[in-house]
Amino acid sequence: MVTIQPHSPDWYDRLATLQEGYYYPWKSQVAPLNGEDAYLELVRKHLNQEKDVLDVGCGHGEVALSLAPFCRSILAYDRVESFIKIAERAARRAEAENITYLWNDSSADANQGIARIPAEDDSFDVLISRRGPLHWITDARRVARPGALLIQLNPLETPIPPWAERLPEPLRAATGIEYQYGMLNTVKHQLAEAGLQLHSAWIYDVPEFFDDPRELYIRLVWGYLPGEVPSWGEMKPLFTEIFAEYAWPQGLALRHTRLLWMAMVWR
Repeated sequence: MVTIQPHSPDWYDRLATLQEGYYYPWKSQVAPLNGEDAYLELVRKHLNQEKDVLDVGCGHGEVALSLAPFCRSILAYDRVESFIKIAERAARRAEAENITYLWNDSSADANQGIARIPAEDDSFDVLISRRGPLHWITDARRVARPGALLIQLNPLETPIPPWAERLPEPLRAATGIEYQYGMLNTVKHQLAEAGLQLHSAWIYDVPEFFDDPRELYIRLVWGYLPGEVPSWGEMKPLFTEIFAEYAWPQGLALRHTRLLWMAMVWR
């Protein structure tokens, strides 16, 4: 059975070979007030033409490109080279000249045991990350200017639904997210290690509805090779049974949970 950990570096490397860019390949309906729009609104609120922005774990650059008109400059980086190439092509098409994309791994494992953001000291006014890693917080104070803001949106732990016990691994584990200490506590710890404190945090927990069993299957096998998971043909009868027993009128629900947080740099 496959041992690769979802959303680990190896998992992202594999995902880059399976799809063009970082996006969700399934069709579903996420309820409003789910945190994604709130993240963009919060970031936009703190941008102006005098602000320099860092985007950590930028994926294929969608967020950086959308924010470019509202700030002076953006440095956006990701550890997956193919994502950065897609981002650079999109920026050229849009003639966005104030974005710099970098292929870089800032994790401690890639930098002799110490996380290292690819930038000079005192470079940024706003540091952001949407569903990106946490290790960058360790080095954020170095590259942030006095009064800078850190804003991040993270997946939050979610319970595994009762029907998931009927699924084989790794599909069962993909129905929920479990963190040993909880995401909010993990963020607070990372900030404290960096000499920073949490300013504000918001938790979002809404349903994500799937009205087609096959779309849920696509969601649960995302990032795996066909030979590592049961095929849709094998799983269709079970998914159909689960939908018949557990679906709401809008479809079968998974919890869509997010933690949005902000910290400030004072020195």
